Amino acid sequence: MAVETGTIISDFDIAKPAGTEPKSILDDQIKWVKSALLATFANITGAVTATHTDLNKVGVTQSPGNNTTAPASTAFVQAAIASVNAQTPLTDTTVATLNPTLVKGVWHDLTYTASANAPKLPASASAGDTLYVRFSNSYYTNSLDRNGLTILNSATDLTNIPPNIWILVRYNGSTWGV
Repeated sequence: MAVETGTIISDFDIAKPAGTEPKSILDDQIKWVKSALLATFANITGAVTATHTDLNKVGVTQSPGNNTTAPASTAFVQAAIASVNAQTPLTDTTVATLNPTLVKGVWHDLTYTASANAPKLPASASAGDTLYVRFSNSYYTNSLDRNGLTILNSATDLTNIPPNIWILVRYNGSTWGV
């Protein structure tokens, strides 16, 4: 039998060599395999250090709800932008009572000034729930009552919040983040 022919890996014939060929053609067969490998991977000029997992990601793009570092396709980015644009804007409210329960989807300007304030976060939340809060007083001992959920994965209230700054509070599905 003669040495296989072809120029790239996909030309390999799994049935060859059949095992009955003379050993004298082995060196030609090895040269052909090397040639096919070099032709298939012509742009590889150094050691390949990627793992099989890295190589399997080549050509894979981001899918909705996936927070990996895979590249995002144009369609994915456009869908993400459309999702943000479709969201209901947050509403504004001024709250002059002590320790109110906050409402998701609202900017809360807390204007109670007789003492530090400790408003309660909503007792139930879904991933993506968002609210803003500002303590419009002069106290540096304001706090956010976690109301049974966690804040930054901690089962304690967020304390010592200074006045007159807006704080974004968002629930990620397991904890409130600030």
